[in-house]
Amino acid sequence: MKKIFTLMLLAMACTLNIQAQEYNLFDAADVDADGWLWFDTDEKIEKYVGLCNEEDYKIDPDGKLIQLVYADIMPDYPSAYADSWFVGAGTDGEIGSDGAKTGTIVLPVSSGSMEENGGGIALKLPSCKTISFCISAEGQMTAAVKASKDINTTFTNYTTIKSYLTGFMKLCGAGVHTWSGIETFHNKMEDETDYTLQSDAPIYAFIVNTTTWRQLYIHGVKITTPTAPAGIEEESVAGKDKIFFFNNTISLNEEAQIEVYNVAGVLVESAFASRLSLEDMSKGIYLVKVGNNTRKVAVK
Repeated sequence: MKKIFTLMLLAMACTLNIQAQEYNLFDAADVDADGWLWFDTDEKIEKYVGLCNEEDYKIDPDGKLIQLVYADIMPDYPSAYADSWFVGAGTDGEIGSDGAKTGTIVLPVSSGSMEENGGGIALKLPSCKTISFCISAEGQMTAAVKASKDINTTFTNYTTIKSYLTGFMKLCGAGVHTWSGIETFHNKMEDETDYTLQSDAPIYAFIVNTTTWRQLYIHGVKITTPTAPAGIEEESVAGKDKIFFFNNTISLNEEAQIEVYNVAGVLVESAFASRLSLEDMSKGIYLVKVGNNTRKVAVK
């Protein structure tokens, strides 16, 4: 019985750890209540989107989290670009129709069907737990997801971990779509190197348009990591300021003033207590402040 109880405690501890270690990669003030970063303002594009190292066709180690990669097609090498005013395809696949989103990263076409040389974006990830995109298209699309664990790898040498084909293996059809589960894509190479984007260490992703007749429109991205962003402590050092979060409930070592803010910085909940449930709040990202310590939490 004692052994079973100990195993149960270990399992609960592992579950607590997994639940706790998930943070949005982007600043709370820049994402919506569900944790999405939208490319609908010049300020957010300027903050998070930049160019890759175009001379070497690699990620710029000093560049932005999201880097634009040109299509590797002679002689023009069409550029991927971000535009906060660009309107994508609506639910029927027509540009600017009902449901269309404003603010877009535009990925140019490839040179041939399923050729991995269209325009793309590279993600410079300090670590990764989940990745989702909001995309739109004017018709059937294909794409490839590639990865590397070495920042010095050229994009042409990234490992392909998912390749969409025409027909039943397409990325999407006409309309607006949420593309999720990207972190689970997986490819074991002959040398037994196992690539997925889920990682506790830095990893680099390259999403490339492989469609020869249509541009791919990316309107938003949601990325979570197992590592707390700079300035946000997963738990404070000791005493009443130590913040735990599990099953949508804040717990402290002892009673203290708890303040909960939404991503806009508005105080939405306050209490003097050792436990505070956020179960009734809308799903999304919140900042919990206790004394001099702050923790970012995700209500699910």
